[in-house]
This record gives sequence, structure tokens and C-alpha cells, in this order.
Amino acid sequence: MQSDQLLITQFQAANNKEACFTELLKKHQQKVYYQIKRMVTVHADADDIAQQVWIKVWNKLDSFKMESEFGTWVFRIAYNETLNFLQKEKRHKNKVTTNDTIAYDNATGESDQPKSTEVTIVLETAVKQLPEKQRLVFIARYFDALPYEQIAEIMGTTIGGAKANFHQAVKKIEKFIRKD
Repeated sequence: MQSDQLLITQFQAANNKEACFTELLKKHQQKVYYQIKRMVTVHADADDIAQQVWIKVWNKLDSFKMESEFGTWVFRIAYNETLNFLQKEKRHKNKVTTNDTIAYDNATGESDQPKSTEVTIVLETAVKQLPEKQRLVFIARYFDALPYEQIAEIMGTTIGGAKANFHQAVKKIEKFIRKD
């Protein structure tokens, strides 16, 4: 498998763009999908957002300057697309659904994965309660094990800001879990 930089250089030089892009897509699509899925939970929505992310990557890859890692750049696009989707959803729904069981069943019913354990359900419910920035930082750090430097770059914030958001997210999750 070729490195991201080599694939991007070949793509930008117009050397078989589709093959280079397909290779990049294969290497990163699963991580991008799961990053989005943790934020929106519904498979169809995550799939739609991921498709928009890859369309944007295709359209902007010629101008990618390789000042950051390709994965970080793609995660940043995925983060922005997910936030845009969530903001549109908020505008369409003035009220949040009060029946979390229905929302959870809908989210997991479309998955090929077996149903989560009770602990996982509680954690997912707690993560859903977090503000968007704290939710993304928590997901990136806890589930994806990304370093704070990469999280800060994805979010367009400082390393200290990423650490503070993670710390606040952990405190809120602990408080939520203790309450149950």
C-alpha cells in the first residue's frame, strides 16, 4: 500500500486520479465513517455525511498542501460536515425526542453489529448529552485514541483547548453515570 503523500502527489499530477483517490478512500473511509457515526448515531445519516465528505475531498484534493497529515485533513472535513448536518437537524427539530429508547433502537437497528451492552448504552447516552465540541473531543480521544495535537488541528483550536474540552466531557459523563 502506498503512502498518503505519494498518492496525493500522483493525484495532483493527474496520474490516474481515480485509482489514487480509490486507494486513499479504502485506507480512510472506515475511520471517517465511524467518526461521523459516533456523532449522529443513525447509519443512513452517517452514510450520507460520509459521502459528502468524500465528494469534498475529491473536489479539494488538488489544492491540498500537505501541511498536515491527510487523515487529519479528512477528519477536519468530516467534523465540519457533521456539525453542518447537526445544525440543520436542530433547525428542523425544535424539540428533542424525549423517548431515548426509540432513538437508540433506531440507531442500533440499522447496524450490522450486535446490540450493545448496558454499559455501552449508558456511555453512548452520556456522550450524546455533551455539547458538540466536547462530544467530538471525547470521541476522538477516547474511542479513536487520537493525540491532543491532532484533535486540536481537526477542531481548529489549541492543544490546551482540546485538553480542557476532554476534561469537561469526562466530568459531565461521570456526573451523568453517577446519576443513573
